[in-house]
Amino acid sequence: MLIYNLDIKFSFGELGISYKKGNMDIKRDITGGFDLEKNPPELDINLELPRIEKIDLKAPFSEIGLADMPTLSRQWFYESKDLTWQAVERIVKEGDELGAIEKGVSISELAEFNAFPEKDYNVDLIPKSSPEIYFQEGKVSASLKEGFVRVNINPFPVDISYEYGEVKTYLQKPPYIKITPVKVGEHVDLKI
Repeated sequence: MLIYNLDIKFSFGELGISYKKGNMDIKRDITGGFDLEKNPPELDINLELPRIEKIDLKAPFSEIGLADMPTLSRQWFYESKDLTWQAVERIVKEGDELGAIEKGVSISELAEFNAFPEKDYNVDLIPKSSPEIYFQEGKVSASLKEGFVRVNINPFPVDISYEYGEVKTYLQKPPYIKITPVKVGEHVDLKI
């Protein structure tokens, strides 16, 4: 029996690709431009300032002794009434002290006490109350007229040219396979 070996030679095929990029060209004419129309807003403001209607200074003036005559006469009446009662109280107290001779109070001591009375000094701020102010509030009224901006664009002529891209494939090298039988020997004995 004859035995053969196979000698196999092969090669893969190769594809070739050729391509061309597409191209787009845009031409436009912008010399037409645009029209602009504008109207500014208008703001109208009416302003009424606050007004002082009356300033009442009676309370502060009366505290510093500058009140009107009816108020001063009332104030002096009550002050004189208080001073009178204080004087009556002092005279009664002195009479009681003189009546109690056994306590050793003399007329000369009372005369000295009345001639040089002790005085009490206080520091205070006047007036204590603030003036009453009557006023009328101010007013602000505003009116707005809206403005606007209008833009009219003239149409631009646009010229677009486009070249399509292209892709081509081809067989650059064809595939092949070559099988060749090669004799190894002429006779071979086989035992099974």
